[in-house]
Amino acid sequence: MRPKTRSVRGLLLGAMTLSAVLALVLMGAFFTVFSYDLEDAIFGRLVATEADRRPGEASVVPSGMTTYVGHASLPPWIQESVPKDAPLSEREVFTRDHGHFHVAVRPDESQGPTRYVVFNTTELTSTTRHLQRTANLLVTSALLALLGAALLSRIVARRLSRPLEQLVSRVQADATPRPEEDGGIAEVRALAAALRDRDTRIQELLERERAFNRDASHELRTPLAVAQGAVEILEQDPPSDVETFERLRQAVHHMGLLTEGILWLARAGRTDEDCELVRISREMAALYGGPRQRGDVELVIEAEGEVFVSLPGSVARVMLGNLIKNALAYTSQGRIVIHISPDSWSIRDTGVGFGRVEPRHTGFGIGLSLVERLARRFTWDMAISPLEPHGTQVRLTWPRET
Repeated sequence: MRPKTRSVRGLLLGAMTLSAVLALVLMGAFFTVFSYDLEDAIFGRLVATEADRRPGEASVVPSGMTTYVGHASLPPWIQESVPKDAPLSEREVFTRDHGHFHVAVRPDESQGPTRYVVFNTTELTSTTRHLQRTANLLVTSALLALLGAALLSRIVARRLSRPLEQLVSRVQADATPRPEEDGGIAEVRALAAALRDRDTRIQELLERERAFNRDASHELRTPLAVAQGAVEILEQDPPSDVETFERLRQAVHHMGLLTEGILWLARAGRTDEDCELVRISREMAALYGGPRQRGDVELVIEAEGEVFVSLPGSVARVMLGNLIKNALAYTSQGRIVIHISPDSWSIRDTGVGFGRVEPRHTGFGIGLSLVERLARRFTWDMAISPLEPHGTQVRLTWPRET
């Protein structure tokens, strides 16, 4: 199962929003812990100050603070939490029924009774209740903070993703990325530079391939013209070995088609030429299938009428001729059916099917590859699929005229 894909902007928004939520949660937790700790520190300091005050020193005792001398004088609920031999310290005491207390323990250095300063902070301990009362305010503040973080995240994500989106648009439009469209982002600039370098290399490779195809095709035309001329002369007085002469004639004609197809690959631009697919299919079937139409292989063309397509006739002969030739080469018995409709051309056989032949046994060579490349050259689609129980179907489709 393929992982779900997301845009860069979506990833950035998600990451920044999650970071904002996590930051708010952590800040809330730290704030709560800090509030409790600060409250305890203040109460502890109050009881310690009162416990350490010198006798007779004037002071203002907060309400709820009481001094006890001796452990027995402590209220029972304090005695349970403060041991009789407790050292000098400040303690926080929680009781179930009597509230929350802070106690300062001051043992007497002369072995006299211990002095205890007890501060009832039940009414003053309001952190929890205060947080509860202000929960709506906290939630509202958190939502506003999240909204601000989301808006900031959106701005940053757009700032980061826009150069990438522009880069994708230019690549999809087969245009070279421009340096000024990197948005000032180093990674996008490096990616755009790498794409420009790649496009340059691809163009150089394509140009070398076109030059090779053009030169090879032109070089082959002269010997092919000589061979075709020889075949035409021999046709006037056919040799006694008719079968060998027929193979020679087909081979020369097929080499001419291959040369023409390679030459078309080297040409740039489009063409306004049209051709008749039914007529060319019959022509190629007669050329390659005439001698093969015995009782074991039947070649059939199905078409309701002539079909015109925007394709040079020479290219159609290369493509259809190679497909028919390959189907005949891999079908020893049964039927080969060519079906032509206004939007597709297909051929299916009942033989082993060249689509199922093991790679080390394939014999169609440059033919099928040339058909595929010519199909891409003229924006046609080519699909090869196996048939059950045996056989292969090749289907060519072309764009509809608007």
